[in-house]
Amino acid sequence: MKHLLIASIATIALISCQSANSEQENSQEEVQAYMNFGDSTFAVENALTAAALIQEFESTGDTLYSTVAGEITKVCTVKGCWMATAIDSSENLFVDYDYEFLLPTNSQGQNMVMTGFAYWDSTSVAELQHYAEDRGASEEEIAAITEPTGEVKFKATGVKILIPSEE
Repeated sequence: MKHLLIASIATIALISCQSANSEQENSQEEVQAYMNFGDSTFAVENALTAAALIQEFESTGDTLYSTVAGEITKVCTVKGCWMATAIDSSENLFVDYDYEFLLPTNSQGQNMVMTGFAYWDSTSVAELQHYAEDRGASEEEIAAITEPTGEVKFKATGVKILIPSEE
């Protein structure tokens, strides 16, 4: 009987020590929360930057499936039907999602992770003017768009926008 009591106390002590250790480990790990849009079943780890995606795309020259992370630099302020993320200080990667989902129209400046595929496409003058109108460009800026462009674009199947922590 005495041995059973000692064994029970030792078991309780071990369990309580393990619980304290795991709680301490969990509090040290930073848990990130995301708002999910579209297919949110993808992992956020090992995401490329837009610049790394472009570099890899140029070496393969074909459709490239990937996960990309970065800041939303532009977003459609009318519906949230497209966005862009910085490739470098002067160029952005255009991202759309075929109206499968819409992002918040005020998500510019927020960090995101997206999954989908990069591809080469041209953009007509009419589309470029429409995108400029969506982002609130002036009439002069819109009228100055007179040439189509060819560029790498990204078709996102899912986007996760990081919810800022309240620390």
